Amino acid sequence: MLRTVGKIAGVVAGVALIASGVGSALGGTMMFSALGVTASAASIATYAGLASGLAGMLAQATAKKPPAQGSVNQITVDPNAPSPYIIGETYFGGILRHDVGYGGKVGKVQNPYRGMVIEYSVCGPVEALVSMHADFVEVPFSGGDATGYYAGFMHRDYQLGACPEASALVPNWTPMPGWDASSKLSGKAAILWGALFDKAGKKYTSGVPQFGAVWRGVKAYNPRLDDTYPGGSGAQRSNDRTTWAYSEWPDDHALTYALAHWYSGKKMFGIGLPVDAIDVEAFVAWGNVCRANDWKVGGVIFEPGDRWANLKRIMAAGSAEPIFSGGVLSVKYDAPRVSLVTITPDDYADGPIRTRGMQTWAERKNTYIPKYRSGDHKWEYVESDAITDAGYLAEDGEEKADTYQIDLCQDKDQAAQLTAYKLVNGREMFPIERNLKPQFRFYKPGDMVTIDDPEGGLNAQDCVIVRRSIDPQTLAVRWTLMSETAGKHPFALGQIGTAPPTPTLLDPADRDEVANENGEDLDYDGGDSTTEAED
Repeated sequence: MLRTVGKIAGVVAGVALIASGVGSALGGTMMFSALGVTASAASIATYAGLASGLAGMLAQATAKKPPAQGSVNQITVDPNAPSPYIIGETYFGGILRHDVGYGGKVGKVQNPYRGMVIEYSVCGPVEALVSMHADFVEVPFSGGDATGYYAGFMHRDYQLGACPEASALVPNWTPMPGWDASSKLSGKAAILWGALFDKAGKKYTSGVPQFGAVWRGVKAYNPRLDDTYPGGSGAQRSNDRTTWAYSEWPDDHALTYALAHWYSGKKMFGIGLPVDAIDVEAFVAWGNVCRANDWKVGGVIFEPGDRWANLKRIMAAGSAEPIFSGGVLSVKYDAPRVSLVTITPDDYADGPIRTRGMQTWAERKNTYIPKYRSGDHKWEYVESDAITDAGYLAEDGEEKADTYQIDLCQDKDQAAQLTAYKLVNGREMFPIERNLKPQFRFYKPGDMVTIDDPEGGLNAQDCVIVRRSIDPQTLAVRWTLMSETAGKHPFALGQIGTAPPTPTLLDPADRDEVANENGEDLDYDGGDSTTEAED
């Protein structure tokens, strides 16, 4: 049985390569146009125009969470697959960009070699290749040669994605059809996997394993390491990605994604805001909270895709979300705060006030189940213990549960804390709306204030400003706020997650042994050369 993998550059080819216990493996020639990972950036006439466009995105997207991202631990076989972007340290199955079985007839085996070029991340060079895996079992290598079970039968060459790349990946068995010195993958972290099918059929009897790798991903901008930023110290620059460094902090990656990766004046990945259109100070303050709580970010995002959703995915790993403040991108994040001012009815300007005492029964949840990506579970998204509160259950009269998946969270305790914040924030009073006199226009979203207005239903109530608008004629300010309950922070930060049991699976060597013991026929080339597996 011959299975065609794909059609690239108008060529469809399939080559039977490796027999498996359930049928013959495939080796179709695949070539993607993988060299260009650039996209032209739109001309920015003014920062105000750009902020206005993004404000439109915010109006459409800020009220809803990004859709949950599916598993990324399998190889993607799709000629139109989006470009991957690795954040932090994580495992990824990769995107198959070239796949060929070749070699002619060697001994009694037709096309014994298989070459697979798999792309893992754009915007290189990434920090490092940490480990390589076959069916989620780490494969040790000495240079380009596998040691241990796959010694002599598996080889690899890899690159971190220099831009431009000095040379193409080199196959162990040459020549590899459709691949030569011009096949450079500039800016892409990639591995060329090579597999050899042996005459006896002992290796790969159960099929070619699921390849994957753990990487330390793209580099990011950290203002703390930029001596042109007030209080910074170092050579990093927001407009020079060659000065950036590896990071696992959500704030660094969110800020970097907002700035975007640029090469030769063209945007490769990200939103593409100028630094003046970003409230860098707010990102730094949020980053201090992430570091204090040891909240890290790790995983894979993709483009083309919803960039606003990608930004929200990154920020969710630090219990934050993007907002606009004074026409620039800022951040609203969960952390204990100090009230900056007390507001009374004497401070109100003309206009309606609104105090929503409680979110509706239908909107409220009293139980959330954290879902995070677990390295102990083959990097699948797994559920941890539910986060709930007896008082909330009593108020609602029944359990009202939902799952909360944090796409770029890889730690169970962090997932529990982020989910606890999701739970308690859902019980806060929102929206609270007030019109204020012009002197309050200097307070911005993310600031905490106290509203002392018993007649309006708020008795010395701490609130966080969520949105702000200013009347250009009177300079009166309209705030949209959310109540802030001080006790929610120790509740959320005290959560400890419990991971589910670890599933087990036979490793590749054991599966090959079982397949050999079953005595299955191994058809290498469509029937011309058949060998019966030995007991």
